[in-house]
Amino acid sequence: MTADTLSLKGKTALITGSGRENGIGAAIARAFARNGADVAIHYVSEGSKSRAEKVAADISREFGTKTTVIQGAVEKASNATKIVKETLEGLGASHIDILVNNAGYGAAKNILEATPESLEAEFGINVFGPIYLTQAVVGIGKMPRGGRIINVGSIASKLGPEISAVYGATKAAQDSLTASWAGQLGRSHGITVNTLAPGPILTDLARPFLEAADGTSSAEMLKVVEAQTRAEARIGTVEDMADAALLLVSEKSRWLTAQWISVSGGVTGTM
Repeated sequence: MTADTLSLKGKTALITGSGRENGIGAAIARAFARNGADVAIHYVSEGSKSRAEKVAADISREFGTKTTVIQGAVEKASNATKIVKETLEGLGASHIDILVNNAGYGAAKNILEATPESLEAEFGINVFGPIYLTQAVVGIGKMPRGGRIINVGSIASKLGPEISAVYGATKAAQDSLTASWAGQLGRSHGITVNTLAPGPILTDLARPFLEAADGTSSAEMLKVVEAQTRAEARIGTVEDMADAALLLVSEKSRWLTAQWISVSGGVTGTM
C-alpha cells in the first residue's frame, strides 16, 4: 500500500505578499513548491521587486517547479483581475487551485491616533484585498472543486491588543468572511476556506516590535513567550505557518473548512 503524502503535484498556487525571503508568504510558497506546486510570488512596492524575483528564482532552482512574479496593490479591485490573469499566464495554467490571502498591513496606533488614511490602508489591504482576490480567483481564475483558500489572520482578532485595535478589527472582519465564504463556496464550488492565525513571528515587519534596539528580545516579545505556556518557550517561525498551510491545502484536509486555526503555540487555547 502506497504511503500517504501531502503532494501538490499539478497544483497552481497564488500567495499574496510572498516577496520577502524571510516572510510568512515566501515560506508558504516554498512549502507548496517543495511538494510539487507551481507558485506565483506576489509583491506590492517597486522596492520589493528584486527580493520577490530572488524568492521565485530560488524556489525554481531548488524544487524545479514553475514560478512567476506578480506585482499589484491588493486593495484595488482592478489589480485583483490583473494579478490573477498574470498568474495564469506566468504559470501557463488554465486555473488556480490555491489562494493564500497573506498580504497584510497593521499600524501600531492608539485608536485616538487613527486617521482616515490609516483606516483605509488597514481595511483596504486586510479586508477588501482578500475579497477582491477571492472574487477574481473563483471567477477568472476558475478555481476548481477541491480548491483551497487560506486567509492569513492573526491572534490579534481574539486578544484585542490595545496598541493595534484597528488591525485586530480588520482581522476579526476577515475571520467572519472565512466562515461565510466557506458556506457560500463550499456548497456551490466545492472549495474549502480557512483562517490560519499566527502569533508573533520574527519577520522583517514584526522585528521592530519583537526586538529591542540592541537586538535582544523586546518587552512585548517576552510577554508573548511568557503567555505561551502550552508549547516550547520560543517565538513562532515562518516554517510553523508554512507547514500548517501545507496541511490545509492538501487533499487530507478536504473536510476542514470554516475554521480559525491559531498557529501560536497555544496562546489562544480555550481549554
